[in-house]
Amino acid sequence: MEQQETSIEIGEDQDNGLGQIKVNHTVVATIVKMAATSVKGVVAVGGSFIENVSALFSSKDYDKGIRVSEDEAGDYVIELRVHMEYGVELAKTAENLQLTVAKQVANMTGKSVSSVDVIIEGVKMAEEPPPNKPAQTTLPEAKTDS
Repeated sequence: MEQQETSIEIGEDQDNGLGQIKVNHTVVATIVKMAATSVKGVVAVGGSFIENVSALFSSKDYDKGIRVSEDEAGDYVIELRVHMEYGVELAKTAENLQLTVAKQVANMTGKSVSSVDVIIEGVKMAEEPPPNKPAQTTLPEAKTDS
């Protein structure tokens, strides 16, 4: 079985003699993750339990829950697994997620995105930031006259 190349050329073919520019799929997956987590209502990007366990034994943390490939035309095809915040409108948030990811990937790589498939793996409560702890003050030690 032939392994698919995990990077593609960007930009128009130019005969400038400088060489090729390629964007690795790991870079695209990182862009996808950052764009996804910026969308209001998306709590986490991540896959199923089995994918999470396999990620423990792999150095591929960048793409946990994200798959990037290309179609016949060379456009990106993205599959994204997310957990959304309890109470948000799932369909509207997923559509916003699709638009945000497609726009950010296209802007940063110069390549078109043909599809962004969003798979909602779960719904979670938004994590509350820890409350600010009052600063601990230490009293100076009492001097004893000896």
